[in-house]
Amino acid sequence: MPVTDTPGITEALQHTKKRMSRSVWIILFTGLAPVSLAALAVAAAAPDPASWQLVVLASVAVGLVGALFMSNKLSSTIVKVIEAQSRSEQRLRRLMELSGDWYWRQDKHQVIRRIVYRGRDQTSAATAVELPFVDKTRSEVEDLKLIDKRFNWDTFRQLMNEQLPFDKVEFEYWPKGRTRLIFESTGRPLFSEKGEFEGYTGVSSNVTQKRLNEQLLSLQRFLLQGVLLSAPISELAGSYARGLKNCLCVHADVLVGYRAHSGMESWRVRSSAGDLRIPDEMGEAVWNSPEEYCEPLRGHDRQSLIWLGRMKQNHFAQHWSEQGVTSVWLGMKKSIEPNQPEYWVMVAQRDFEEPLDDDVIRILMAIRLLGLCVERRVFEDELQNVNSHLETRIQQRTAELMRSNSELEAFTYTVSHDLRAPLRAIDGFSSILREDYKDDLPEDAFGLLDRISNNARHMGGLIDGLLDFSRLLRTELTCVEIHLNDMLEKVMDQLDARNRATIELPSLPVVYADPVLLQQVLMNLVDNALKFSAKTSEPRVQVIFEDQPDFWCFSVKDNGAGFDMKYVDKLFNVFERLHHKKDFDGTGVGLAIVKRIIERHGGEIWAKGEVGKGAEIGFSLSKALAAQAAVNSSDGTEK
Repeated sequence: MPVTDTPGITEALQHTKKRMSRSVWIILFTGLAPVSLAALAVAAAAPDPASWQLVVLASVAVGLVGALFMSNKLSSTIVKVIEAQSRSEQRLRRLMELSGDWYWRQDKHQVIRRIVYRGRDQTSAATAVELPFVDKTRSEVEDLKLIDKRFNWDTFRQLMNEQLPFDKVEFEYWPKGRTRLIFESTGRPLFSEKGEFEGYTGVSSNVTQKRLNEQLLSLQRFLLQGVLLSAPISELAGSYARGLKNCLCVHADVLVGYRAHSGMESWRVRSSAGDLRIPDEMGEAVWNSPEEYCEPLRGHDRQSLIWLGRMKQNHFAQHWSEQGVTSVWLGMKKSIEPNQPEYWVMVAQRDFEEPLDDDVIRILMAIRLLGLCVERRVFEDELQNVNSHLETRIQQRTAELMRSNSELEAFTYTVSHDLRAPLRAIDGFSSILREDYKDDLPEDAFGLLDRISNNARHMGGLIDGLLDFSRLLRTELTCVEIHLNDMLEKVMDQLDARNRATIELPSLPVVYADPVLLQQVLMNLVDNALKFSAKTSEPRVQVIFEDQPDFWCFSVKDNGAGFDMKYVDKLFNVFERLHHKKDFDGTGVGLAIVKRIIERHGGEIWAKGEVGKGAEIGFSLSKALAAQAAVNSSDGTEK
């Protein structure tokens, strides 16, 4: 396997060849000298001069052949060892180069002496294009920054002075006219065979795109947190523009523009640099006719949702060129439907004509997230306006309701006082006519006077029912523990129910409700059952109870007149009667009062019936009232 002729290996081979040449001469001398001396000794003892010359020549020849054989064998062995060592060194160096983007070595004074970048040696000034760091310490390299949070230049130099290894120390190299380079360096100290410190060797990796993508993700998290915390979108847009500037590979400034919907004439624009701006007329013209002012970006589709283009230089604003701007490109998102948000991002870069693909991709991601945040904020603002308007309407409706209640109270006062007086006068004068002029009135006049008195009293009953119903709208609930069996017994006694019908009562639970209102419910239902079953031969009133998971269900059933189910919807309306008052007395308010009371307790009311076979009126009470009462009771006990 041939060995690549690299500077380090070539120097080692040349040095080895010189040493081998000296070794061959030493072997020849040390091999021939003893043989020659021995041959001379033998020749001196021989009587014939010709024979000793032959012996000397033969001995020298044998010694020379042996010396040549040994020297050749030794030199070939040494060369094989050196070649194997060189191949091993080369494989190790290639492995180190593959573990990073470049291999480097520095001396004991922290001066970088050698860099091999992707197989190209960066030692000379002519070849050190990508990494001009050779013959300098890191701190001496212009535009090279130590950005690792663990170190500064002093602590990093101290670490190398102490001859300690280091791992993934982060640097940034971003001179004017070049793209940004962020790299990590890992180094290990080098020592000679005698243990003397010789410097460092190590590898470095380009992590530019990785770090810039991480910065973009961090910036997007900041933007989302700001939106969730309801920060002003103008402040977030300014911070976003400054953050996007630090996510690019080239020197550039960023402008961000947005408006709440397409109908707005003005844009909100935020810049990463205070002196970089786009004139309003130019911005509106570019937005309305982008194909006229921009040319397509190479390698990017212009038919996507986000329009991408590079502005033609003849349309540059004057102050852009004065600030060193060489290229302007932008991405814009126009609304598809009316009243949708619109937004754009413009990048004004320096020293480079074409935008880098990685920068374009990051800007596309930034535009999409900017759009989501603007749309969310516009939605939140609209929702807040709707809520504010709704609160105003609620306040107006509350004021109207308070006025209605005031009017209702005035009406109640009028009914209870102003209408009662005429009714009492009608009833009173009817009685006077009947008693004082009974001898002068014909017989049919007494019937008419009775009808006047009865209707006046009926009108008074209607007024009383209306007043009772209106008071329910203003009465506050006071829920307490109620033993229903005890309450029903009192109701039965007040109505003399057991003497008027057969009563069936089950065992009833303890409930939580307003005692006054619940007693009114039971009174009305039992009184209705007694009234409508009074004309049967054997009147019967039955109270039914059913325990359900969330409700207690009760009903009062009779075997009286019943009703037609097609009129069940009218049964609980005020002043609605399904029977003529000649047959059954009443005002038509009782069941309306029952319905209102049950609804205020969070329950429901229903009715079932059949003409001539009786009716069943039922209602439910929520168990949640009991649970709430128990919680309130425990809170009061703890206090």
